[in-house]
Amino acid sequence: MNSQAIFCVTSKGVELALKINEKFESDIFVLEKFVVHKTISFNSLKEIVRENFLEYRYLVFIMATGIVTRVIAEHIQTKDIDPAIISIDETGTFVIPLLSGHLGGANEKSKDIADFIKAIPVITTATDISGKIAVDSLAQNLNCKLKDLESTKNITSMILQGKKVEIKLPQNISLDNKNSEGFILVTNKENIEYTQIIPQNICVGIGCKKDTSSENILDFLKELFQQQNLSLKSIKVIASAWVKMNEHGLLESAKILGKQIVFYEKADILEFEDMVEEKSDFVKETIGVYGVSEPCAFLASNRKGKFLIKKAKKNAVTISLFEEKKKKKYFEERRENE
Repeated sequence: MNSQAIFCVTSKGVELALKINEKFESDIFVLEKFVVHKTISFNSLKEIVRENFLEYRYLVFIMATGIVTRVIAEHIQTKDIDPAIISIDETGTFVIPLLSGHLGGANEKSKDIADFIKAIPVITTATDISGKIAVDSLAQNLNCKLKDLESTKNITSMILQGKKVEIKLPQNISLDNKNSEGFILVTNKENIEYTQIIPQNICVGIGCKKDTSSENILDFLKELFQQQNLSLKSIKVIASAWVKMNEHGLLESAKILGKQIVFYEKADILEFEDMVEEKSDFVKETIGVYGVSEPCAFLASNRKGKFLIKKAKKNAVTISLFEEKKKKKYFEERRENE
């Protein structure tokens, strides 16, 4: 998914879009009669939005909110799928996050844009205006996935009502205790609302023979995640070698999972080739490295953490799982501001 697109329908809108692009790199879509250098022309706003609605993380519209509402209405699904939608008037006075304020990051992006163009961010989400934290906002700041939307809504509602809600965090994103697979709850309450956010901190390295099907890759990946008691939502990125850039089964697997896939060059893999424990002479003779999955999983990570699975092989597929360890900067910053 690309980062940001800006849509304009007036000459003033184009000027403002180009200014925003100075700090926030964007693809700028402009009504044909106003097209200038470094912009992309369109004839129908409805059609260009339809083509690009899910292609960008942020969609910024420099036009009236009424126009934006009508043009995005038929594409809206759920907050865990929808991109962040932001509306700005052509004079650059107000920046309004319209959709996916928390989980999509529209609120924070609106504040950043407003600060840059000296505008007023208009934030209307209940938790923000009351100075409280929403569960989906927490998930977005920690780069986590929500387990489900219903429990997220229930817990956020409790926070808004001023009820006490505890946050319990595993080691790989916060404190010094183990990444638990269960917990003991001591309470005299008969009914307890809870929700779960899932850190995206598993880097998956994959090697496979030519023309391996996505079915084989995904079946093996799911098997390994079940063995480790991991959610597929915890995948941060999938990584492989440069020679697999056009491997259909691998690309299709990443698409089905909705995850980014990256490919590393031979020189990058050779730098960490020593971590390949079970070296393959065949792979070395074929592509010049002893192994793919371990170095690629490590290269795709923040280099802090551990291998949960160094290498597993099945049906011409090799998979390595690296779990990143993350710090609790977000919580430390919030405590400092309280």
